[in-house]
Amino acid sequence: MVGKLTPDDIISASVVPALLGYSKYMTRNQLLERCIAAAEGTFVDTFTGNEATFWGNELEPVILKVAAERLGLQNFRDDFPAAYSHPTLRMACSLDGLGEGRGTISTDEDRGIFLMNADTIDLTGPVIVESKATRSHSESRPPYDRGPLQLQAQMMCTGHKVGAIATLYQGLDLRLFVYAADPDIQSQIAEAVVDFERRKADVDFYPVESSDDAASAYSTVDNDAPELDLSRDEDVADALRELVEARADKGASEARIDAAQATIMEYMGAHPKAKGLVGNRSYQVTRPMRSYNAKPERIVPPKDAYTVRQKTLTIKEI
Repeated sequence: MVGKLTPDDIISASVVPALLGYSKYMTRNQLLERCIAAAEGTFVDTFTGNEATFWGNELEPVILKVAAERLGLQNFRDDFPAAYSHPTLRMACSLDGLGEGRGTISTDEDRGIFLMNADTIDLTGPVIVESKATRSHSESRPPYDRGPLQLQAQMMCTGHKVGAIATLYQGLDLRLFVYAADPDIQSQIAEAVVDFERRKADVDFYPVESSDDAASAYSTVDNDAPELDLSRDEDVADALRELVEARADKGASEARIDAAQATIMEYMGAHPKAKGLVGNRSYQVTRPMRSYNAKPERIVPPKDAYTVRQKTLTIKEI
C-alpha cells in the first residue's frame, strides 16, 4: 500500500460524502475550511489512524483478492503510483483495486454479490473495487458514506463504468455491492464540486449546521468590524432570546443552546461583537480570539503559543 495520493486542496472521491452532506465525521464547512487551509499551505493533517483503520488496512489485500475472485476479474492490480484526476473538474481519486471483467452478472446472495442499481450489469472492461471493513452488522445496501458516492466519483475520475464496494462485516461476512455508473448521482457530484470551488475561491461558507460548524466557517476575527445589532434580524433576535433563556434554564438541552449559538455565530461572521435585546434587557455578545501561552515540557511534549477563535459566545447583560 502507498500513502495518500490525492491533493488536499481539492475534492477527492473519499470526501464526496461530506461534500454532499452525508458524512457523520465532517461537515461541508469543515471540508471547505480544510481545503482552503491546504491551498494556503497551512493545513496539517493530524489524524494518524485508529484500531479500525489499522485493521482496514491490514485486511485490504485479502478483501480485494477474494472480491476479484468472486467477480472473476483478470489482470487484477492493487498498486497505483499516482492519483486519477478528472479531466474537467477539480476532483481526483485513488483506487484500492482494478481488474478486467467479462460477461454479465446478476445478484447472487449465496456468493455475497448484490447489484445495486440494475438487474444485470455487464462487467466487460475495467472494474473498480473499493475495499471496506466495518464493525457494523451485515446489510443489503451500504449507506452513502460507506462507498457508493466515493465509487461514483472514482468512475468519474477514471472514466470506468462499473465498480464494486467489497465490504467485510465484523470480520466474517464479505459482501460485494456492484454499481453501474449513475448519471444522476454523477451530475449531483459535478455540480457540488463546481459550487465548492466557487466557495473556496470566494471564501463563501455553507449555511452552518451547528456551533462547531460555525466555528469552522468563521474561525477568525476582523477587529475593525463594527458592532452588530442582533435586533435588526428577527431570526437572530429570536436565537439570542432562546440562548439567554436556555442558559438560564439549567435543565435546557445542549441541542437547544447549540442551535441558537450557531444561528448567532453565522450572523456575526467575522465580527467580534454584537448586541441585542431580550425583552427589555440589552445584551452584548462577543466572540473574540483567545490566546494561549506557550507551555513548558512536562509529561506531554511542549506546546507553542497559538491563537484560535473561541467556540462559544460570551453573553453579558448590559
